[in-house]
Amino acid sequence: MVELSRPVLDIGLVVRDLEAALEFYGDKLGMKPTRKIPVDAKTAKQGGIAGGPFDIQYMEFGEVNLKLVHFKDAPPPGPTGADGQTGFRYITMWVKDITSTYEEWKAKGVEFLSEPIRRTPEMQMVFMRDPEGNLIEILGP
Repeated sequence: MVELSRPVLDIGLVVRDLEAALEFYGDKLGMKPTRKIPVDAKTAKQGGIAGGPFDIQYMEFGEVNLKLVHFKDAPPPGPTGADGQTGFRYITMWVKDITSTYEEWKAKGVEFLSEPIRRTPEMQMVFMRDPEGNLIEILGP
């Protein structure tokens, strides 16, 4: 069995507008920008991830890194919504108090798709979209 060096996954999110993404994830949601790594065209092609160069801006959130991937010539946006196409469609953040998180982020201008909805007696959920239209689920008591 594979032994993990970290018990979490990092998430790569391609964004068209890096400044808007930094404002949303950093200023509004409170993620901490850490390192920025340029990936040259040769490495991108050899790794099979892209045909040209791009930058990765790491945003730390607890033990998770959200990697904002930005191409100079950004690809067009795809369909939004969980039913827009197959593949990774949203990320989930677990919080200790969904009501206070919702109120804090709403006061900072985050637009939610609804108010928190009770899924089980112990758990609520609410979704929002980032500036690119990507879905983010918040779960918590």
